Amino acid sequence: MTYDFDSLIYKLNYLDEETSPKWGKMNSFQMINHCNNFIEVSLGYQKISIWTRLFGRFFGKLFLKYLKSLDFDINKYPKNSKTLKEFKPFISEESFLNQKNRLTENLKTVNELKSHYTIHNIYGKIETSLFKKTVHFHTSYHFNQFGIL
Repeated sequence: MTYDFDSLIYKLNYLDEETSPKWGKMNSFQMINHCNNFIEVSLGYQKISIWTRLFGRFFGKLFLKYLKSLDFDINKYPKNSKTLKEFKPFISEESFLNQKNRLTENLKTVNELKSHYTIHNIYGKIETSLFKKTVHFHTSYHFNQFGIL
């Protein structure tokens, strides 16, 4: 199955620094930073603690089953859910435009993965199609939060 990452990249153009969320505490810059962190941690570009890795190996597969039980429907996922510290937005001197461009490149990187399996920094070895689905779900969820999806 394919996921329309090009559509997500297109929708990202509708987000600006003044876009307000429909719920939650993050502003648009923090949301983009958070989405970048999610992808970069997942791909191993950012380090995580040994505790997060162990926790993820034991409970991550249960979380993926939970997402499957929701049919990866962003409308069924609860708003204001707790975020792992590794995914939380951090203070950055990077510009809003640079963060958007980084997210565009990260989404393209995920879309271009061709292997059957991906080594996820938290979940371990998972099917690449499941990884793509998870990234698409997560990004769509936050784009919906900001009314651009």
